[in-house]
Amino acid sequence: MSNESKSRRQFLKYLGGVLCAGGASALIPQLRLMGSAMAATNGNVPGYRALVCVYLSGGNDSFNTLIPYDTTRHAAYTTARGGTYNAGNNAAGLGIARTDLTSAVQITDSATGALYALNPGNANYPAGMSDLATLYRQNRVAFIANVGTLTRPITKAEYTSTPSLRPPQLYSHSDQENLWHLARTTSHHLGWGGQVADRTRLNNLNQALSPCISLAGSNRFQVGDDTFPYQMASSGVTALRNIYNNSSSTGGTYGPQRAGALDLLLADANPSPFTAEYGRTFKRARELYDLLSTALASPSGTISTAFPANSFADQLKMVARMIKLSRDTAVNVQHTRQVYFVRIGGFDLHDRLMATDTSGHAFLLNRLSTGLAAFYTALGEIGAQNDVTTFTASEFARTLSSNGNGSDHAWGGVQLVMGGAVNGGRLYGSYPDLVNNGAISFSRGQMIPSTSVDQMAATLARWMGVTTTNDLNAIFPNLPNFASSNLGFMAA
Repeated sequence: MSNESKSRRQFLKYLGGVLCAGGASALIPQLRLMGSAMAATNGNVPGYRALVCVYLSGGNDSFNTLIPYDTTRHAAYTTARGGTYNAGNNAAGLGIARTDLTSAVQITDSATGALYALNPGNANYPAGMSDLATLYRQNRVAFIANVGTLTRPITKAEYTSTPSLRPPQLYSHSDQENLWHLARTTSHHLGWGGQVADRTRLNNLNQALSPCISLAGSNRFQVGDDTFPYQMASSGVTALRNIYNNSSSTGGTYGPQRAGALDLLLADANPSPFTAEYGRTFKRARELYDLLSTALASPSGTISTAFPANSFADQLKMVARMIKLSRDTAVNVQHTRQVYFVRIGGFDLHDRLMATDTSGHAFLLNRLSTGLAAFYTALGEIGAQNDVTTFTASEFARTLSSNGNGSDHAWGGVQLVMGGAVNGGRLYGSYPDLVNNGAISFSRGQMIPSTSVDQMAATLARWMGVTTTNDLNAIFPNLPNFASSNLGFMAA
């Protein structure tokens, strides 16, 4: 059977499910699905696959995350960062001493032999990022160097002479987060994760449950033409207050009576189109609650892997539980493509960047490292390490130079990708010379990206099954401006 024939059958199955769920009045709004649905396919990529976006909110200090270790480049790094931090005699310095970069956090780029180290932590968090360093040495983690928002490749001279080539609102948190989520530098309402889901969701059995699931609230990344994120808490799905959802939840003293009254309102014999659609949406939400709350409480939704006790790890644990039950043929989810979103905040460190307590950068990176390591172990428990790819994103990196107690908003930075399908153990892109006012850096060490968000995201989209040039260019309209749409960090 050709991919086109298969896509047509999938579209008809999907549309039939929509009509059964929503009635004939749903037909006209759903006709706009036809363009993407008729073209959608998982291509030659069978089986389950999921992306997990870990958003580092606030702008992560990339160059204290991945630090050059060889003597010459580390010396340049230390100079650019105002010297080695010392609370007593150099409190404004942002550099980490080379002697602190122990073997536990040292890594080597297998492609070039260049030496690096991940953040080593401090006396309060002595493990630093050693868990991620171990996964890197097992070829399960790769780094993408100097990646950021771009319209096309741009030189330092062009940045000065042609402001229109710059991403809009370059140092704004909200604007740059949106550009990372949209993978384009123009105003738009669709995120690249949602558009990938649009094109790969047709083999998902339960179409009522969105393939995009957020553990961190609303976001633009997961919004597609036909896909909107299903929001959950790290503790699971949220029930209606004081009204039972099913026979096992009482909903308070008058729960059954309130539920009955609500059912009567939703079953109004002469509803307006708006109230009718609201009723159908409300009904689907309650049905999904019943399905997921029951499944999460069953063996299909349980994980035995120990996770750290913090809110970030709680999000990742729920993602692992959802992946497990989504792949279980005994549960009425059975998705083949999913996109998850989690968030860890606190990275906007204009102050106390080098603090040794829970307000400092080392604490956040240790939390990131231990959480991701536990998540990868949990994926091994459920047999999904090769089927799930986790990646980080953040608005921008931070200035190399100190503002006296921290660093400020910059541009290009370092991101990581983790998974069994990752061609790990190496860096992709071009790690920049860490100097202030260099060939591709401004006066405070703000790096002009050498790799675009579009290239990084398109590589992940290809792995998910979006492989045609037309689809990739529709999602990432600036992609043709770059030399490659595939950075090579994902296995086929």
